[in-house]
Amino acid sequence: MRCSIRMAVIDRRLLTLIETLMAVGADWLAFEIFEGVQADGVSEETDDHSRVVQPANWHGILRSDPDQIIQQFRSQRYTQALAMVVSWGTMWRHPKAIWGGRKLETIEEVLHDCAQSIRTSESITVSWGMLRVQLGWTSVLISKTLHFLCLSLGFDHDPPVPIDGAVIRQRVWPMFRDPIPVGERPENWEGDSFEAYGRYMTAILVWADLRYWSTPDVERTICAEVQPEWI
Repeated sequence: MRCSIRMAVIDRRLLTLIETLMAVGADWLAFEIFEGVQADGVSEETDDHSRVVQPANWHGILRSDPDQIIQQFRSQRYTQALAMVVSWGTMWRHPKAIWGGRKLETIEEVLHDCAQSIRTSESITVSWGMLRVQLGWTSVLISKTLHFLCLSLGFDHDPPVPIDGAVIRQRVWPMFRDPIPVGERPENWEGDSFEAYGRYMTAILVWADLRYWSTPDVERTICAEVQPEWI
């Protein structure tokens, strides 16, 4: 039986434009265009048979929105949830970095073990190491995956939030760093280590505390307001 995810139809000419924008460093604009197409509601079935553990268990028309991602994780359909995280996080251009030669059963098992670790330890430290060492994922994919996995387990009070390159590292980090005297500046947020991500999350938690916001509120506001200059 053929399993599928509902995806927006993208005109080939528009796809070329998106790829051109990303090639010249305008990732943020390319992502906005892609997300705008997804939001239009025009859809077609795209075969994800080869990227989820079978038998797949999809219910109704699927879209990569947070609520459905959380539900997939909560139902322990880990590879289905991952496919939706990739779509939601606009990481569809880098399938080798996500799946590559990794066995689907291995990905499923590692994500299951991550859920168990988070549930018992109430921490993502061990899970971060699992995803980095056993799957070789980047901090961007790890942070997005663990964000939704934590929410699915009920850790919705200041959960870890996603990090990315185009907004957080290229734009927010310099704004955070520059007012601090050179000799007092913390280490940056680059790389895939948990320590670098922890420095980012420390800043997010401080900002959230100052405004009496949740960590997702801070992250969403940053992504909405801090955009690269476009000429």
